Amino acid sequence: MIGAITQTGQTTTTGNTTAGAGGTLSVFQQILQNAAQTSQAGAASGDTLASDLNAALQAAGISAPPVMRIVAGANGPQLADDVRDATFQSVMAANPALSARISARLSAAEIERKAALGSAVTQFAGDHPSNATADFLLRFAQQNKPQAYSLSFNGASTEMQELGDNGWTPLKNGDDINKDLLAAYTGYMVTHAVSVEKRRDGDDEPAIDFKLKLARVLDGLQGA
Repeated sequence: MIGAITQTGQTTTTGNTTAGAGGTLSVFQQILQNAAQTSQAGAASGDTLASDLNAALQAAGISAPPVMRIVAGANGPQLADDVRDATFQSVMAANPALSARISARLSAAEIERKAALGSAVTQFAGDHPSNATADFLLRFAQQNKPQAYSLSFNGASTEMQELGDNGWTPLKNGDDINKDLLAAYTGYMVTHAVSVEKRRDGDDEPAIDFKLKLARVLDGLQGA
């Protein structure tokens, strides 16, 4: 049954979405637990990240602003489209602990964002979404996956950001995604209502392997 999203962006459902008929945990339960643990670890190490990064960069003769956009590279953190990148990577090589902390922040952002999107969609779907609802939700998940992640650093503070159709924006949390989902579903229902006679046979049948299909969509976030 489809869950209901309130105007505050919170999601509720009419069924148990964390366990199946056999009592098996949702495929996303472990993701959510890992995200919470990673977030706590990132918060603990992130208190001094901006100041430590600033000190290391200034020691190498570079500074921000201009704002630096730090992304995950093949050999560790690097700057995106920035002439300071070579010097920045030298700083990272000379400060492996700092480099590891930045890489951890980028990884944590990806895990948290993936978990937030998966949670919003599965809660909205409920236990037995119809084929039509499942198709809508899978399209929503596909369209709302970030293309990339970055750590924006302005010299005084850091901010996790995601790359989407509107460029780089602050990393979305569960409330943000729920609001986007509500808006998208409202638009979908308007279209669906005026074209109900064109629905395919079987649209209202329960979707098969919805969570498995969603997991495959979300896996596309890895290495984005």
